[in-house]
Amino acid sequence: MAELRVRGTDEVLRDAAEIDAFVKGYGLGYERWDISRLHSDEARAIQAETEQERILKVFAEEIAALKERGGYQSADVIALTPETPNLEALLAKFDKEHEHSEDEVRFVVDGSGVFTIHGEDDRVFDVEVHPGDLLVVPSGTWHWFDLCEDKTITCIRVFESKDGWVAHYRQ
Repeated sequence: MAELRVRGTDEVLRDAAEIDAFVKGYGLGYERWDISRLHSDEARAIQAETEQERILKVFAEEIAALKERGGYQSADVIALTPETPNLEALLAKFDKEHEHSEDEVRFVVDGSGVFTIHGEDDRVFDVEVHPGDLLVVPSGTWHWFDLCEDKTITCIRVFESKDGWVAHYRQ
């Protein structure tokens, strides 16, 4: 489950409802999906050419509902590990403060990472996401992202356009 830490304070939230209420105040969305479904006998029996395709099939209903609610068009799965070629260069694209012209939607399947949000009120907070956590960072929200210490994450990404999003960095 996610953990939210407000920088410059001792405030730490670990309860899903409290995290959801806090991030809603900044326009973000947070929810929990049942990650245990991925490891069920039914999910293991799903025929797919790749693990990424299997993951998308297991969560097809949730993805479809999310697409309908948010007007999203496509979804894929990204998996990063310490063995990912050029991992540090790839992470360098996200670890600087930036925004997007469309929402950044991530559902964590495995591993963990930290989204750092810079609110319009200049409050900065970290949302450490883990398997089962869905975070929606709306367009125009200043933020950055980094992996946790083990440098491993697998996420379903959902996009408004089929081309995906582009980062616009703060000058």
